[in-house]
Amino acid sequence: MNSLVKKARKLLSEGKVNRILETERRIHFKVIGQTETHSVIFDKEKNSWSCDCKFSTLSEKNCSHIIAAKLFLKKS
Repeated sequence: MNSLVKKARKLLSEGKVNRILETERRIHFKVIGQTETHSVIFDKEKNSWSCDCKFSTLSEKNCSHIIAAKLFLKKS
């Protein structure tokens, strides 16, 4: 298991992932990171995820916050 998944599971187990709002087009999450709270959005129409953290913005890859939100959806 890679470090991003471990970090995501820790965020989820500590209750730091919350679904804030769901519309027909999007699901908005708030994920409390180590230093900042991040906004994660799942776009249902495009089937795509985004996060406002530096890692996700710069690398255009899934960060631990997105992975945590995905795990949250699977669990609920």
